[in-house]
Amino acid sequence: MSFKFTMEPRVSYLSELLKEIYEGFLKIPRFQRELVWKPQQQRDLLCSIFEGLPIGALLVWNTRLGNINVYDRIGPFPVRSDVISGSNLYLMDGLQRLSTLYGTLIYPVDEVEPSRRGSLKVKELSVYCDLSAVDVENLFLFESELDPNVRSKSKYVYMPLSLVFKSKELLRFQRTIPTDKEELLDRSDAIVTAFKNYKIPVIPLESDDQALVTKSFERINSRGTVMSEAHMLNALSYSDEFDLLGSIERNREIFLEGVPKWRDIDPEFVLMLLKLNLGFELYSKDTDKLAKSINNDVVAEVFRAISKLSLFAERYLNIESPAEFPYRLQMLGVAHAYMERPKVSYIRLRSWFYITTYTNSFGTTARNSQRALFDLKGYLTSGALKWTLSHKPVIQSLDGIQVNTGAARVKAWTLALRKKYASALDYPDFDFDQRLSPMMPKEFKARGRRPGFYFLLNADQYKSFDVGSLSEDEFDAHFVNAKLLKLYARKDYNGFALERERLMFLYEQENIIMPAATTAKIHDMIKID
Repeated sequence: MSFKFTMEPRVSYLSELLKEIYEGFLKIPRFQRELVWKPQQQRDLLCSIFEGLPIGALLVWNTRLGNINVYDRIGPFPVRSDVISGSNLYLMDGLQRLSTLYGTLIYPVDEVEPSRRGSLKVKELSVYCDLSAVDVENLFLFESELDPNVRSKSKYVYMPLSLVFKSKELLRFQRTIPTDKEELLDRSDAIVTAFKNYKIPVIPLESDDQALVTKSFERINSRGTVMSEAHMLNALSYSDEFDLLGSIERNREIFLEGVPKWRDIDPEFVLMLLKLNLGFELYSKDTDKLAKSINNDVVAEVFRAISKLSLFAERYLNIESPAEFPYRLQMLGVAHAYMERPKVSYIRLRSWFYITTYTNSFGTTARNSQRALFDLKGYLTSGALKWTLSHKPVIQSLDGIQVNTGAARVKAWTLALRKKYASALDYPDFDFDQRLSPMMPKEFKARGRRPGFYFLLNADQYKSFDVGSLSEDEFDAHFVNAKLLKLYARKDYNGFALERERLMFLYEQENIIMPAATTAKIHDMIKID
């Protein structure tokens, strides 16, 4: 059998692929890495599936060879490795994605050795869906992120993701939802439908030459990424004068040399910016047409805009790296604005950033995200933001939020803490130690991950931090007043957190949200949840 790509990739339901792994028909060769994705990468994958966004094709190797060593586990969960057939199917590319989905959706705890069922690795793949979450960024929570006390009081709010393909257990869970909470049942059904109906393209390679396939695998993974749309576009646009991936690397060195935290910006972001610049839809898969339009000059223009984006983020948002942006599509909007016009009003860009952050403009659907980007173009021209999104601009308070550093609302709150800290201690605009991050002092440990228990600290401050011994200026910088000190002295920690969250949210409204809404001329539309 000669080595080749099959001309017609098959499209499989996610459930079918997971079943093939469970039953041992789709095997994991031992030259693959084991599960190494971090929780935020896993969460992003789940969010993409819920939103119906593409997660990339899988690459499988179809061969008559049966002498390939394979894994008998995915993470902590055993899988069959002894299935024998005339043709064997090995997963070549997509292990991190399928491992995440197998672990969180199938979650076969009963098949794990009894001594290991309580292990950290098993619990790391236990995911709950917060049916009350207002945006997709906060929908999926790992068990370690949940306050046990909160979950025990409202069990029906947190649906185990592993129930999606278990009809009887799912029905039992849904019956616990009170009749006056119909919106929670609707959210549960929406999650189940999204995962049950999700399809993934599968590209087969056929060969009995193990050395050739192994070389192919090494080439696919040599950049540390999966075979993606960027790789496909590189193949379609390649010529003696142009190599897309090579051009990306060269321009990365030229334009991002002085901003090291931006140098690892991924090719997929570059590709999305390329699409916007060339007039393609953001989620367009018309790769053939796109390949005819790109060249070295276009790639350079994209990286020039990313460089301007990094400067804008540092100077006007107190953001040092892409990871600190609440939504990646906000970076696209700002960078594209710099590509379209030589002079951009930083005041309008900043107000748009805050409005889209606090109103969850990029946390619901792909259609809403594209509308938010389109609205930015009109706003930069007219000075008035036209709201075309399908939901109203509602601001979520801090009440009931669990601190998850990857969530957009928590990132916005962190930026607000930094802004307050800088102004209270009379630092120049945002010019202070960037190592400061939200940390929970020891006395609040095990009391829940609510914002009111966190303070903006660095590692040295954390070791000796004492709420009662702060100076007057530090009290102001950390949202602490006389009322809070009394609550703290009485060890009324929940009351302390509630009052402090009220003060922090009031600061966000008065100093960030409403000034931005007034600048954008939509202050009359803003509602507080």
